[in-house]
Amino acid sequence: MECDAAVVLILRDDGKFLVIKRADQKGDPWSGHMALPGGHRDGDESCEATAVREAQEEVGITPTNLSYLGIYSPHNREMRVAVFVGYTSSPQVKIDGEVDKWFWVDPSELREENDHFVYHGYIIWGMTYRILKDFLSARQRSSHQVQAVDQSSLKE
Repeated sequence: MECDAAVVLILRDDGKFLVIKRADQKGDPWSGHMALPGGHRDGDESCEATAVREAQEEVGITPTNLSYLGIYSPHNREMRVAVFVGYTSSPQVKIDGEVDKWFWVDPSELREENDHFVYHGYIIWGMTYRILKDFLSARQRSSHQVQAVDQSSLKE
């Protein structure tokens, strides 16, 4: 898999996921935006290793059981961003200088408007919105699937 950058959607056991507010930094095209932990790939590092390294650096979490969600691109740059879903059993977050704030988001607290989510007054838009929308839609579909029943053990 080829990517220029990678992000990880980190989930907790209670179904909440981590969203960060990027710090205001000169030269950062996503300065101050709501995002998922992630960043640029270093050299020949794998996309998955990039996602794990960036999560460790930005929020102090080493996500486990990573699964690949897909390649996304921001609208303001030609860039391939590999997206992974990972898990943590710890709610502890230790941010670095690239992160201003962090939130464990309960999906029920997101309000969708046109082409973005609103979370307690913060706007989640762009690529992060598309990633979250796709993930939450897929999760909702899978939770509504009818479970097959083995009828061989049922008595008439």
